[in-house]
Order: sequence, then C-alpha cells, then structure tokens
Amino acid sequence: MKLPKRNHYNPCFWTALWNPEYFRLVTTGGSPPSPPRKQPVHALSVKSGITFPTTVERIHYDKNLGVAEITREAAENFVRRHHPDRHEQFVRDNANETYPVFINFEEVLTATENLPPYQVLLKVALTGQIESSMEKANIGSFVILQCLRSHAIMNAMIDWHHELGYSKFEHFVTLKWMLSDTSALFNLVNPIVCCQWTLFAAGNETFPLCDSPILVNPQSIMVALSPKLLLEIKPHINAKEEQRPVCQQISTGKLEEYRCRTIGNTFREIIGDKHILECWQNTPEFRARIALMQDVKNYNKMVLTEGERELWQLNAYGNKG
Repeated sequence: MKLPKRNHYNPCFWTALWNPEYFRLVTTGGSPPSPPRKQPVHALSVKSGITFPTTVERIHYDKNLGVAEITREAAENFVRRHHPDRHEQFVRDNANETYPVFINFEEVLTATENLPPYQVLLKVALTGQIESSMEKANIGSFVILQCLRSHAIMNAMIDWHHELGYSKFEHFVTLKWMLSDTSALFNLVNPIVCCQWTLFAAGNETFPLCDSPILVNPQSIMVALSPKLLLEIKPHINAKEEQRPVCQQISTGKLEEYRCRTIGNTFREIIGDKHILECWQNTPEFRARIALMQDVKNYNKMVLTEGERELWQLNAYGNKG
C-alpha cells in the first residue's frame, strides 16, 4: 500500500476557496480548469517571514503525520491496557503475524470530509447563509472536527502520548473511537450550537486562513468559513438550537481581533489576499510570532501547550450546565 506523504490539516477543497477566481467560479456554478488541490494561493509563512505564491496542495500539511508504525510489542501493550480481558487471546492469535504494520489515518480524514458537516460547510461558505437548525448543527460539528484535526491539536496529542510512553498510533486509534462515539461528539457539539452565533460577511477577500483555523479563547470561537465569511460563536451567551445566526457587518475592532487571533494561532502559514498578507507581515504581532517559530524546542512546547489549552476549552464548553 502506498502511504500518503502529505497530510493536510485543512481540506484542500476548502482552502481552494482562498483562490478568488476559483471561489467566483464555484459560487456561480462554473467549472474550474483545475482541481482544488492545484489552485494557486498566496501564503505568509511564520517560519520564513515571507509572502509567496504557492498551491493549495503545498500548504497546511505535515509530512507523514497520518502514518504510524505499530510493532508487535506496542500492539500487545495497547490491547493489554484497553482490553485486558482479550489480551491473552490476542497474544496467541498475534503470534504468527508479521510486524511492523502501519496505520494510515489519512483514510479516516478523507472519510470525515465526505460527511455532512463538510458538505454543509461548502454550501454555507458559498451562499453566506446558515438557513436551518440542521445546517447550524452541521457547522457546529465542523467546528469540533476541524479543531481536533488542526496542527496544534494533532501535534499536541501525539507529543502527549509520546511523553506517556505510548506509540503514535494510539492517538489515531483513540481519536477514531471518539469520532465514532455519537454521545461524545454530541457533548462537544451541542453546547456550542446552543449559543449566540454571528456571521460577518464581506464583499471581498477579507479573512485569511491559518493552519489551525478554529480560534478558541474564553470569550468566543472564531473561524473563517470562507475568505468572505467569518463565524463567531459566543459560548457564554445562550440561544435556542434553532435560532439562526445574527448577520452583521464587521467592525474595524472585530477585524483587528480576528487578525491578532489568526496570527497567534499560526504554526506554519496563513493564506489569503496578497495585499492583506503583506500588511500583516509588517505588524508587531507577526514579528513576535516569527520569533517564537525560530526556537524548535520553544515551538514544540508551544504547540503542546496551546493544543492542550484548546482541547480543555472545548471540553469546558461541552461541560456547561
């Protein structure tokens, strides 16, 4: 089996919307001349500090992130901890198996992208409207799913398993279990669906996108659904599940908040309008972010800290009431 070398945090069919011509064509029902992953975009790197032209397939990914080796010892230890009643039988059945084997988590990510939350994401991104409680629930599910697969969360959880002495594959297995547990997902999704939602629409490409685009802090969750549409969820303001999001123009202050939060949640690159990225490139917040990226140890520690904090905050929302 050929294993994928690039595992994208943000699906290519979504990040392709940050190509203005592609966005225009799909919005009007046209047929783009090339597939989403080949779409050209502009990116701003927090590693190099420069703005550069690239394509969707070359941004927001890690090499071999979704591939994990499983040794015989690791497999048997995993079964012993999670299914102790089956351990002895597993060891006997496992005796003649060939190791190592590899897990390919890209298949799970691809399957997730074919589910309604991502289909509704594209619909809302193109129309600029959330028109029903079902669409609201699906966008809430997208927020949770996309947070779990973000650069910060994925790397933080893999590092956390490593610190505990567990293999990389264990994060993928337990994450798949979680994604298959409707009760666990409901406990995360429902609280944010029953909160105040606001959509900020813009007439042009106003909202760049970073590699960890679910921007979580104690006051709100922000995510750019498209380069022209920003969603903000305020978990501390209750609303009925069927209540449609408030739609309003974005203020200068709110746009500035989005800029600072996006830069502060970037670990690799931001994509968006070239002029906007060049303006962001010269800000104190972006220069500070570059400085953090220069130290590999500091970078890894920051990924782990910010990833754990983001998970804790989402779990806190899920435990409300």
